[in-house]
Amino acid sequence: MKQALKLFLARKMVKQRKSREHSAKELERLHTSPGLPGFNDSIYFAGWDQEGFAFVTRQAFRSDKPHENWFKIFIPGEGVWGFENLSLPAGEGFRQGSLEYLCLEPGQRWQLKYNGPVYQDNQQENLSLDLTWEARGAIIDFDHTGALLDQTAREMVRQPWNRHFFHKLRELHKVHYEQAGNINGALLWKGKEYSFSGQGVRDHSFGTRHWEEWDRHFWFLGVLEDGRYFNTSAIDYDFIQNLKAGYLGKKHNVNTLADISSFDLPVPKQPLPRKAELSIRESSGGKEKTLTVNMKVFFPFMMDGVYHIRQSLAEFTYDGVQGLGVAEMGINIKKYGMDLSY
Repeated sequence: MKQALKLFLARKMVKQRKSREHSAKELERLHTSPGLPGFNDSIYFAGWDQEGFAFVTRQAFRSDKPHENWFKIFIPGEGVWGFENLSLPAGEGFRQGSLEYLCLEPGQRWQLKYNGPVYQDNQQENLSLDLTWEARGAIIDFDHTGALLDQTAREMVRQPWNRHFFHKLRELHKVHYEQAGNINGALLWKGKEYSFSGQGVRDHSFGTRHWEEWDRHFWFLGVLEDGRYFNTSAIDYDFIQNLKAGYLGKKHNVNTLADISSFDLPVPKQPLPRKAELSIRESSGGKEKTLTVNMKVFFPFMMDGVYHIRQSLAEFTYDGVQGLGVAEMGINIKKYGMDLSY
């Protein structure tokens, strides 16, 4: 097939996503598909405050594998406490055990609750947490904003088009959206109540997901001191590489980035770096700007024994403006033969 025709068809395929419309109410509910292998509804929140507290939490409801759950929190003077993939019974909506995310107003407000054990090495303590999330900007639905669709089309052209390839493309058809917000509430730790007043980011996606097909990725989200919020991200699957996404927003004005520099994770001596730097263009032909990332507090997770994710509370500087957020990086330890004991 001639490359020009192939590119025309690829662009047409990726832009079909823009025709999908979802109300906030529809997006914010739990989606299930018991008959579809690999179906995964994943919802995630992260937050940080000026007192030094920072947390990440995620629940994923899967059609043919055990559900996933994360909760890890950095407590000043105490380090990181939490858990990963406990055997927790699923409840109504986004709930596993006493870990619950309750939508109070679609697209605007959520309540995050947990009351139970958290762990650090062989130690166990009890933590109670009750936080309210309030949106500081629009829902960014990647069907319409954020995904660099022309970049995706060009990468599709590079691949051999056959039944196997198009079967695997279903991984790209998931619904994915993100949002920046403010987080307020309290947590009870070792008999003392602490207030939490800070910022955060969240995402929600549903569709097929197979961790063994992920090669490596990065996902950087943050809030800058001037009120802007951003995403820069890229992923390599085993069937298509160098897919990019990114946006820059303030309140309800959000624009897709024009380009993000490719970023190779160094292998094999140090799987995941602690500092990074990206070149970004906000508009086609615009000035190239720099995003620097300094990862401070780490929250590691292992997905199905094959894909290692390391999240961190990160300090960002974008074009001279500082901010805080989450830097996530991941790598397939089977493909790259990684030793994660560092």
